[in-house]
Amino acid sequence: MHELDRLLQELASQAQLYPKNTDPRKRKIIQQLWGIMFPGSSLLRDKKTTDDEAKRRLAGIKKRCRDRYLANLEGDFEEDWKEALQITQKEILNNINIYNKGVDSKLYQAWLKFSETSPSQRTPEVYSEFDKQVERFRRSFIQRRKNKQTQTYPPEKAQSLAQSCENLCQNIQNSEVDLQQTWNTFCDEVQQLYRPLKFWNWFARYLQFRFIDIIRPRLNIVSGDAQIADPDGDSASETRFDRIQTKADSRLSPEVIKIISQDPDGIFTGKHIKKLPDVNFRAIALLKFKQASLKEIDEHFGNRVNAQTTISPFYTRACSYFQPIIQEYLEAQLALPQSVVEQIVTDSEGKYNRRTMPDRPNITFKGIIRSRLEGVQSWTILARQLQVNVTELIYFYLDGISYFQLIPKPQKRTRRNKNNTED
Repeated sequence: MHELDRLLQELASQAQLYPKNTDPRKRKIIQQLWGIMFPGSSLLRDKKTTDDEAKRRLAGIKKRCRDRYLANLEGDFEEDWKEALQITQKEILNNINIYNKGVDSKLYQAWLKFSETSPSQRTPEVYSEFDKQVERFRRSFIQRRKNKQTQTYPPEKAQSLAQSCENLCQNIQNSEVDLQQTWNTFCDEVQQLYRPLKFWNWFARYLQFRFIDIIRPRLNIVSGDAQIADPDGDSASETRFDRIQTKADSRLSPEVIKIISQDPDGIFTGKHIKKLPDVNFRAIALLKFKQASLKEIDEHFGNRVNAQTTISPFYTRACSYFQPIIQEYLEAQLALPQSVVEQIVTDSEGKYNRRTMPDRPNITFKGIIRSRLEGVQSWTILARQLQVNVTELIYFYLDGISYFQLIPKPQKRTRRNKNNTED
């Protein structure tokens, strides 16, 4: 184990010995832990042998975020990065007690709320609410640890987890039980099924996901199976999303929602949250059109994915992604501006002809545009002529529009300088 990891592990373990928000604990975390992880943040301490490694690791996380998202990001990367660091530090401080415990922060927060409730106020509803969180954790724990190839989780481990969850829910209803000891026993049992992360890796996951949470509403691209930016089923930036106005929430016209509902070429159902095919654009759009609340959307999909931090941003980007094809369905003609169509047909640089469909080098972006202009009435007919799946053909078309940026993008977000004042 690297010296950096040894020190972080030691400090995290020591911090867990102190009650939350006490001075000794804060000193362990703020003054020592952050000092080791962020060398250079304090000019008063001596250089440590772990400084270079910490700088290298932090720079690596930052570089991965920048390389992956900067080209498609609207806004100031450095400001977003700084905000992600601040959120992550607070989150680590709040969740240090569950490091290496195997439980996630949602269950931990539910436990704190339950344990701090006086016995006289523990109504059946309070127990029921906590039971729901335990069940959510059980499903989530298994889902995250399924083998990528077999899509299974060892039945014996699943049974052990289910038994531990059942014991926890039953034991807390015994008025004579030691609640803290019951919780500790549960965490110990879960720990046996959990492969712990090094503290740095635990921190890095939070940081990367919190960064994605921050920039998600401003990404200009839509992934076919958008990733869920959530390390353990929780999001620290929900208050930020409360302040963000989505551009396409429930204001689709009846004509548009009819097209989405019918989904003639299967494209709206095919665009979904990663690994959750039922949480697709069509299903979300129908709920949005009915003006379902975030809570109702959460419940509709079994509380498996957060409606506010994951579904809503995915839906907003998907609306933008599908805009050209929806317009085509409504108007029965290409949605691209005439100037853009002429540019594609002329293709003086040959770039539109070089973009080919995966595994189909004979099908080019320029070629399908020309086919539509020459009288092919529908995507179904064109797909039959080209002997390809119609859904994949339309996705290739929409991906090309996004790749070449042929549809004007929304105006970029601007940040107001905090030092500026209005007259």
